[in-house]
Amino acid sequence: MSSLSDITKDIHISNPELWTLSLGVSNVGGIRLFIYNDNEANSMVCRNIAIDKNMSNDDDYLKAVEDAVYDNPLLLGSFKKVSILAESPHFLFLPPGYGDDEAVGNVFAKTFPEDCGDIVISRGNACGADVAFSLRKGLHRFLLRTFDNPAVRLNLEVLSSHFIGKNNYSTVNKEYVYIHDNKVDVCVFKRGRLQLANTFVFRYNNDAIYYILGVWNMFSLDPVSDEIQIAGDKEVKDAIVPVLRDYVTYVLPVIMPPSAMKMGNDVVKAPLDLILLSL
Repeated sequence: MSSLSDITKDIHISNPELWTLSLGVSNVGGIRLFIYNDNEANSMVCRNIAIDKNMSNDDDYLKAVEDAVYDNPLLLGSFKKVSILAESPHFLFLPPGYGDDEAVGNVFAKTFPEDCGDIVISRGNACGADVAFSLRKGLHRFLLRTFDNPAVRLNLEVLSSHFIGKNNYSTVNKEYVYIHDNKVDVCVFKRGRLQLANTFVFRYNNDAIYYILGVWNMFSLDPVSDEIQIAGDKEVKDAIVPVLRDYVTYVLPVIMPPSAMKMGNDVVKAPLDLILLSL
């Protein structure tokens, strides 16, 4: 047992095979978890397991992640489904069938020569692209051997795959924005096709506005007819939405999938990316 505490000890699940577990991991932060039983209304539970963000050594970070998992034995139950959402500063969206793993690895290495992590490749995604991203050394292997061979997906791929289903027949161009942990995840669709998926780190709210409107102008979106749809951190949203509406007529909340509403009364406060991953 490490110095971390079991923050899930108050969660009592008698039949984990009826439950879905979604985990969020990154190269710098802790572990986010989201569990629910789709046969039981208002069953969702969210938790955050903190990990020292200042660990520069891959071995130390991996040990901290391992401790976080083993200190919370609930995570090791035989769940109906386990999915893992990854955040990474280095990623590529590639045309489907771009090449085999070696070809993808070569272009990744040329794009990010400073990256020394393990490359994860996700193919056949609903967003219409193959996705390659990196995780810290050993992290991907630990996740695969610890859980029941879960799919490990990039957060931007999960978001864009969901939103593309909302734009197949849309004549309105949209910029989707998800704000969390001082990051802005942005997905842009024009004529129903994904044009951009990217993450911007911000320190001040004005920086978030700058990135959102900068992307808007980059794709020449129409301030009268096109839309910004926004989700995530309520405090930041409340601060920036009035400013965005000075430049864009339609700044709207992202609509929660109807199937998510039965998860819990507070589902609108839960992390959007983990909700979409669970669905």
